[in-house]
Amino acid sequence: MDEPQNIAPRVITFSGPKEGVGKTSIVMNLALAWANYQKRNVLIIPLDPMCRAEHAQLLGLNPPSMAEIIKALGRESVGALGALLKGKIPISQWGVGVLPLAKRRSDIAKMSPDIILPLLSKLSQNFDIFIDVDPYFPMQVFAFDISDLVFWVTNSNVSSLNATAGIFREINELHFPMNKFEVVANLYDMPGAVGPKEVEKFFKQMGKDILAFMPWEDSLPAFANQNKILITEAPNTQWIRILRMLLGRLAELKPGEKQWVSNVSTAEFAHGSDMLWRQTEKETAPSPSAPAQGQSGGGQAATPRVDVPPFWEDLKMKVHRNVVTALETERVKISDDPTQNAETRKKVDGIINNLLQKEAGTPLTREQRAKFINELLDEILGLGPLEELMRDPSVTEIMVNSFDKVYIEKSGKLILTKYKFRNDEQIMQVMKRIVAPLGRRIDESVPLVDARLKDGSRVNGIIPPLAVSGPTLTIRRFSAKPFTDGELIKKGSISQTAVDFLKACVKLRKDIIISGGTGTGKTTFLNMLSSYIPEDERIVTVEDTAELRLQQDHWVRLESRPPNIEGKGEVSIRDLVKNCLRMRPDRIVVGEVRSSEALDMLQAMNTGHEGSLATIHANTPRDALTRMEAMCLMAGADLPIWALREMIASAVHMVVQLTRFSDGTRKITAITEITGREENQITIHDIFKYHQTGMDENGKVVGYFTATGDPPKFYKDFETHGMHVPIEMFWTEEQKRARAAK
Repeated sequence: MDEPQNIAPRVITFSGPKEGVGKTSIVMNLALAWANYQKRNVLIIPLDPMCRAEHAQLLGLNPPSMAEIIKALGRESVGALGALLKGKIPISQWGVGVLPLAKRRSDIAKMSPDIILPLLSKLSQNFDIFIDVDPYFPMQVFAFDISDLVFWVTNSNVSSLNATAGIFREINELHFPMNKFEVVANLYDMPGAVGPKEVEKFFKQMGKDILAFMPWEDSLPAFANQNKILITEAPNTQWIRILRMLLGRLAELKPGEKQWVSNVSTAEFAHGSDMLWRQTEKETAPSPSAPAQGQSGGGQAATPRVDVPPFWEDLKMKVHRNVVTALETERVKISDDPTQNAETRKKVDGIINNLLQKEAGTPLTREQRAKFINELLDEILGLGPLEELMRDPSVTEIMVNSFDKVYIEKSGKLILTKYKFRNDEQIMQVMKRIVAPLGRRIDESVPLVDARLKDGSRVNGIIPPLAVSGPTLTIRRFSAKPFTDGELIKKGSISQTAVDFLKACVKLRKDIIISGGTGTGKTTFLNMLSSYIPEDERIVTVEDTAELRLQQDHWVRLESRPPNIEGKGEVSIRDLVKNCLRMRPDRIVVGEVRSSEALDMLQAMNTGHEGSLATIHANTPRDALTRMEAMCLMAGADLPIWALREMIASAVHMVVQLTRFSDGTRKITAITEITGREENQITIHDIFKYHQTGMDENGKVVGYFTATGDPPKFYKDFETHGMHVPIEMFWTEEQKRARAAK
C-alpha cells in the first residue's frame, strides 16, 4: 500500500467499562476501513494483560511482541530502530498489522511506559496507531494520555452504564478533556437493554452525546469463530453502515502534535498483569492504580476486580433479583435479631445455591461459588462489601468515598481497600437498611443522617445534592469491650502515674473536660475515665449518637433527636442537659459539647453536680477553654466576658488533652489544671506532659511522659477525703534524683 507523505499520525484508543462490550470487533473493522480509506497502514496495539492473541488470529498474522523486539535488539536501541522496526512487523493484505505488548503475562510485568513510548513514537512515522485497551485503569490512562481520540465502547445495560459513570468521573478528576471521548453504544438492541432514549438521557447528564448506536449483528460472533472480519465478508450489513459514522469522525479529526509522555508510573502500568499471572496473597497491600495527580486522601484509586470472572457482577444482579422474588414468595422476613437472621441466612444460602445450579452458561468453581454466595448474602442481609470489614475487629473506621473507593483506618493509618460497591445505588440501599430500623430516612429531602448500628458503631451518611461526588458513608467503630487503663498504658497512650492521678480526680468528683481533634480517641478515653465512677452513684449520659459504654448498673442514657421531615420534633443536646438536671443525677456525662449546651453544663457543674465529664473538639487545653467560651455565647446569654470566664474557671477543674501523631498512635499529651482567673484571663498549668523526642527507624514516635513538678492546687483535698495520693507522683525526674541524692 502506498503511503502519502507528511501525514500527521493519528493515535486512536478503543476502550470501555468492562470486558465483552464488543470493542475488539469495532477496532478490527474500523482499522480495515480506515486503512482502505486513508491509504495508510494501521497498527493495532493491544494493551492486554491477559496476552490474548485475538487481533493477530483474525488477521492471520504471527507478529513479534514488543517484549521480544526489545529483547532481540536491546532497550538502548529503541530510539534508532526506524525502518528496521517497520520491517519486523508483518502487515495483512488489508494494510493492518498488530504489535502486542507481550505473549506471556509474566513479560507484561517487565513492560513500562518509558519502554513503550519511544517505540510508539517511531512506529507513528509509518502507521496510524489503534490502541485496544482493556478496562484496567492505569493502562487506560496511559493510552488516553497519548491519544488524539478515544472511542468509548459500552453496552446499554445497567452495569456497563454505571461503570462508565464511575470511570468518567475519575477521568474528569484527572483533567482529561471530555471532547477527546466519543461514546459508542454497541449492541444497543440486545434483549433486556436500556432503551436508547434513556441511554441518551444518561449520557446527557454527564455532558456527552452518543456518536453511534451499533445494532446487534448475528454474523459477528459467527465470523469471529471462523477468523473472519465482518467488513470483508458482509460490508453492506446495518452494523457496518453505522460503523461509517466512526469512520467519518476519524476523517474530520485534526491530530495534534504528539508529546509522547504519560504520567502513569512503571509500577502502576505493570501491576495489573502482575496480579493476573502471580498467585495473589489474601492479605495484600492496596493496588496501585491511577496516576498521582488523580489521587486524594492519602490513597490511590481502586482497580477493577481481577479475582472473579468477568460475568460476576452481571450474574450477581440477576441472581439477586431472583432471590428477592423468592423471599417475597416464601414470605421470608429479614430480622435484626442475630439468632433469627442466622436461620434466614441459611435459608437464603440454599435459595442462591439452587439458582446457581440453573446457570449452566456461567460456570463457577466450588471456591468461586462459595465466594459468590457469601458476597450475595452480605448484600441481601447485611452491608454488602462492608460486611467483611465489619467482621475485622482491628478496623476502627470505614470510609466510603464513592462506590469504588472504600478506605479504612487500621492502627491509626488510612488504607485503601480492595472492596467496592457495584454502584451508587448499592450504597444508597445500605444507608437505607441502616436507618430504617431507627425510624429515619435518607433521600433528597433528608440528605444527611447520623445513626448507629446494633453493635454500637456510629454511622454518618450524606448523599447528593450535598455530597457532590456521590453517596458518602462513614462508620466509626468501637471495641466490643471498652479499653481498660492497663491496655492504654500498654499501648503507650498514657503513663501509670497519670492514670493513678486521674482515677483519684474522678473519685474526688472533679469536673474534667477531655479535649482533642477528630479521631484522637476522646470517646474511648471518656469510657475509661467513667469506669472510675463509684457503683453507688446515678449517672446520666447525654449524646448525639449513643456511643458511650459505661460499666455501671445505675446508668441512664439520653440521646438527642433530629427534626422530622416537616422540621419538627427536634430534641437537642441542650434540651437533654436541662432535662437531666431534673433526673437527680450524681454525675452528668456529655458525649460531646459542641454548641449552646456548654452554658447549661457549666451551670450544672456549678450547682452541685460535680464530677461531670465531657469531651470537646480542640487542639490544646487553652483552645478548649476558648471554644467553651464561644459555645456559651451561642446560647444567647447576655453575660460579660469576665463573668463567663469566672464561671468556666470555677466549674472546670481539669482538661485532658489527646493528640493523634503522624504514626497513627494516640497519646495524652497534657493533663492541665484550671487554677482560676487573673484579671481577664483564665489561668492554667500543666500537671503532666508528654514530650516527643523524635522518630525511630520505623517511623514511630519516640518520647516520654513526665510530671511538671507542681502538684494541683486541690492536692490537699485528697487527704481531706481520706485518699492517699503521694506527692512524689508530681515530681520531675530531676526532683526525684535530687531527693535521692540527699
